[in-house]
Amino acid sequence: MFCSIMTMHDIATRLGNTTTGQLLVRSGIEIERVLKSLVDNSTPLSARLPDVIFLSRLVSFDPIERLVTVDYSDHKPANTALLAMKSVTFMANQYGAQFAFACSKPRHGMHMGQPAIRMNAPAILLAAEPRHNRVRGQVPGEANVECDLRMGLIAFKAKLVDMSTDGRAFLLGDPAIPMCGGTELKRVQIRSNGGDPIEVDIRVEQVLQAVLPNGARATRIGCRIITDKERLEKLIRFFVIELR
Repeated sequence: MFCSIMTMHDIATRLGNTTTGQLLVRSGIEIERVLKSLVDNSTPLSARLPDVIFLSRLVSFDPIERLVTVDYSDHKPANTALLAMKSVTFMANQYGAQFAFACSKPRHGMHMGQPAIRMNAPAILLAAEPRHNRVRGQVPGEANVECDLRMGLIAFKAKLVDMSTDGRAFLLGDPAIPMCGGTELKRVQIRSNGGDPIEVDIRVEQVLQAVLPNGARATRIGCRIITDKERLEKLIRFFVIELR
């Protein structure tokens, strides 16, 4: 049976099915979902700084610019200390899980006409169950996930750069790949670091021409991965990793 949606549809639920009670989240899609939920629920944030604790709330997240905005704290020395930092690790508790994430380059900004603090959004996020002891292991390296795609007689390569727990994904390929939304790609081969290939189908939803941070151009493909639960789970584990 093929599917694109898992029963463990969010990070908090997935966390409850781990043995260690800790997840390292590299999926930008899942990080976006967590941050937006913190905004929507006005969840309190805290950050331990030298000699002071910063208490506030996340008030906005811009997924395009990859920026987060938090309210100024009521404690002025905490604001001054935070703005002096190069990077700040925030903690938040929601849905029975504790989330930790680091934001960089705090600076003064505005939100809804009010002074606020703006920072670069996190690239990774740690989710943990409070009742579990912390695992002090080495953080796994980022996976290099390559895809062999075929469209008719045309074959091309891409990289799987993001994937959620419900099968949403993003691929990056060469610039100007001749593809459009609605395309169905069959028997796509996906492999990581030379491992055995995982064969899936892909439904293309969006195709954009993108400029990478290094200035290079690429085709960014938003898609849905269609496969059975076992193969989907193998792919998810490249981006949502149980720490052991």
